[in-house]
Amino acid sequence: MNTHTWNEITNQDEALQKTLSVMRNFVLDNSKSTDVHVFTGCGTSFYLAHSAAKYFQKVTGKTAAAVPASEIFMDENSVFSKDNTYQLIAISRSGTTSEVVKALDYVKEAGNIETLALTCNEASETAKLADKSIVLDFISEKSVVMTQSFTNMLYSLQLYAAIVAESEDVKFALGNVPELSSHMLEDKDKLKSLAGDSKYTRYVFLGASVFNGIAKEATLKLKEMTQTECESYSNLEFRHGPISIVDTSTVAVLLSSDASEVFDGSLVTDIQEKGGKVVVFAKEGSSVTGDITVSIPTKLGSDEVMAAYMPHLQLLAYFKAVSLGLNPDEPRNLTQVVKLNF
Repeated sequence: MNTHTWNEITNQDEALQKTLSVMRNFVLDNSKSTDVHVFTGCGTSFYLAHSAAKYFQKVTGKTAAAVPASEIFMDENSVFSKDNTYQLIAISRSGTTSEVVKALDYVKEAGNIETLALTCNEASETAKLADKSIVLDFISEKSVVMTQSFTNMLYSLQLYAAIVAESEDVKFALGNVPELSSHMLEDKDKLKSLAGDSKYTRYVFLGASVFNGIAKEATLKLKEMTQTECESYSNLEFRHGPISIVDTSTVAVLLSSDASEVFDGSLVTDIQEKGGKVVVFAKEGSSVTGDITVSIPTKLGSDEVMAAYMPHLQLLAYFKAVSLGLNPDEPRNLTQVVKLNF
């Protein structure tokens, strides 16, 4: 298993500790008030924005939203209004993603939009265009798909939310994430046999609230590495039509959280009754279990520890790729950075 993807997934607990150190030194500029925080990116970074925006709003009480970077310059009036002030949080691993760069350049003259870049490349266009940056330059992935970078950039934005909220309780809870991720990685093979079972050809990832972006990202990882048929939905939305696809070839991966736990047990039963196999990710002590249960060994809030859910979701895609004879480092039709000519 000596691949870049494997190494980057299984070493991300060490990177999380470094991210924690970076954010402990982050200084917030409180000189300007902001009505709305807009999180943006492309692909994996957009799914990251999706979860980060929901988490930011919950923790800070400030209005937040996520949009694909392309929509900022394609249809700015659907994103920004003249009556509000904004902070645009632009996310790009390489800092060179064409739509993110164009979006930052597009808004640079706007008097009501401040910008913050999140990247792993300090010398990038994204970092240079933004008013302020969070740089995780110790992350330099050699794999095409984003794994360690996703987890750490998400974690940094959770810490950013705690800083904005001036919440010592949230900061304390988030400080436990690197160690928790290390515990999760002690059982790396948890989903290996499931991934290797050729009976299962369809995967569905379910996550609500802050976990919806995580579910979307898990879907993308599996699709990128294996081209397997897979979809994602908010937990209870799955019953409204999509559950019709469930049969004995279906695996449903349910990300149970504090917000959704009371509703998740009956959803597991519904899927199982239709022949689907259910994998449940839940905190220890949860009443929700599946055919396979990945237990998160913590009693902290599920929102704070969502980064710890990521290793096994990424490893599921990795093991599936290996079982199909594919190289996780070289996914079909993909490159590490998407650059477009505008």
